[in-house]
Amino acid sequence: MSIMKTTIKDFPKVAELIKSNERYNLYDYNLDHLVLSMTVLNPEQETRGHSHENIDEVYICVEGEGKIQVGEEEFDFKPNDIITIPSGAFHKVFNTSKSKLSFLSIFEKYERK
Repeated sequence: MSIMKTTIKDFPKVAELIKSNERYNLYDYNLDHLVLSMTVLNPEQETRGHSHENIDEVYICVEGEGKIQVGEEEFDFKPNDIITIPSGAFHKVFNTSKSKLSFLSIFEKYERK
């Protein structure tokens, strides 16, 4: 695997577009054992939410504002916020604004369904 250097703004140019719909665009950059992923959540939209057994995640807000649910807790989610998501915890992101909400997630590779 070669070294990748980019900016947040240019990340979609170097990553693979995994999913695109009316709610969000999802980009992944795969390393041997980790994935660096960016979600660009459209205004007033939300992710569908999910959990992973045996996989921890880290979410980092880079643009926009909203909320993030982890388990039964809900947190404000704005630029420079870092949220750790323990293995098995349900998590979901809500864009409560009229602007796009972009966040990075870092996690161990797994088979997406």
